[in-house]
Amino acid sequence: MIGSRSFFWRALLCLAVTLSPGWVMAATGAVANLETRARLDGTELVLNGAGLRNFLFLDVYAVALYLPRRLTDADDVLRHDLPRRVSITFLREVSTERDVEYLLDSLRENNTPEELAPMRERIEQFLGLIRAEGTLAKGSVVQLDYLPRVGTRVWLNQRHVGTVPGADFNRAVLKIWLGERPTQESLKRALLGKAPETI
Repeated sequence: MIGSRSFFWRALLCLAVTLSPGWVMAATGAVANLETRARLDGTELVLNGAGLRNFLFLDVYAVALYLPRRLTDADDVLRHDLPRRVSITFLREVSTERDVEYLLDSLRENNTPEELAPMRERIEQFLGLIRAEGTLAKGSVVQLDYLPRVGTRVWLNQRHVGTVPGADFNRAVLKIWLGERPTQESLKRALLGKAPETI
């Protein structure tokens, strides 16, 4: 069952890390050194935005969104069935054997039960692809490449581990960062290429 399994995103909330100036520089560099362009099966993609996922004042991972053209509205990103890439670089070692509740909560908060029901087996497939790694070392990269009529190709450290079909699945995962209740509002703005909100 999905609810009884482990998933690497939950591990992001369970990291015990030591903050140091060198580590902060590495985290900043993970975003600053991103490629501004990428190519996906003949389609040229541009860096739409990138940012850091924070937890307890710590930068946990860097994530970048690549699209065929820049979009600043989340609904536009989710509505258009276009090639896209999400690239996640982990800044600390992550065990995949953790509780899955964080992922499920994020999916449930941003997708209706009716939307999620047809994806159950595909979500299990996705979980299995990641869980098989056991541990993602610091610097590991998880890449999600979406192609219409193909699905979401899952890459771990430049190794293709599987493909999950369906535009609906890709949208559901994207909503973790771009949905109405994203994992982090400032990260949503960053992925959409928007400046941070001022207080």
